Amino acid sequence: MEQQPQASAIRRKIFALFSEETRDKGFPKYFNYFIMTLILVNVVTMILETVKSIYEPYHAYFHAFELFVIAVFTCEYIMRILTADLAFPCGNRLKSILKYMFSFYGLIDLLAILPFYMPFTKLDLRIVRTLRLLRFLRLFKITRYNNSMELIKSVMSEKRSELGVTCFVIIIVMIIASFLMFYAENKAQPEHFPNVLSCIWWSIVTLTTVGYGDVFPVTGIGRFIGGVIAFLGIGLVALPTGIISAGFLEKLNQKNKDKNTDNKTDNTNCNHPSDHRGYCPYCGHKLDD
Repeated sequence: MEQQPQASAIRRKIFALFSEETRDKGFPKYFNYFIMTLILVNVVTMILETVKSIYEPYHAYFHAFELFVIAVFTCEYIMRILTADLAFPCGNRLKSILKYMFSFYGLIDLLAILPFYMPFTKLDLRIVRTLRLLRFLRLFKITRYNNSMELIKSVMSEKRSELGVTCFVIIIVMIIASFLMFYAENKAQPEHFPNVLSCIWWSIVTLTTVGYGDVFPVTGIGRFIGGVIAFLGIGLVALPTGIISAGFLEKLNQKNKDKNTDNKTDNTNCNHPSDHRGYCPYCGHKLDD
């Protein structure tokens, strides 16, 4: 009867390592820093493994570090399963465990260690560990980052109609360019312009002004069309950028306007005596004359 509260207390201490409310304080903070650093170092070692001059002389150290990483990730996965009912309270512990295991991050945690325990598979899923960094991005709880994400979401939502029209125009120009280039270059370069679908690749890289150079017109009319499409691409690709930039400016101006309005209201309500510089010596607000 006394072991159950003790076990519950232990599980709660383990859960505190992953909880958003406690993991940026004390030991949980350092634990999360450790896991995040381990992931970054592991990604670096994965990169170095592809360099034979580095990997071959030190392959034993790479293998030992891989065993250490797998041990840590496996313990973490087990701890998350043990505390799944605290992270996903459903009233049923089994349902909570299944909910965690089939959640996005639960699958990422599993895929991070599964290849090590599947020695007969030829699939190398270690690169999936890099996706685990998404979880630890929550560690950096800086308000302005959250506000920035909300600002981006708000701008994209408000400008969705303008962006939709712009994308529709770009698609129309891309299709027209593909047809024109097909009729202009098909006979001269049947291997590069065999059909309109193949011409779409050329129109994409031309409209976006990337111009890889793998496919280009050789006829006079084809070069003329290509030049016109390239000039159109400069303007068309810039349109979404201009729309989004204008949306950001509107939001920032509105935010500054609201802030100034709030400050003006605070100044009006300030009853503190003024000093000779026109600022309240207590709250620091500029006082109206």
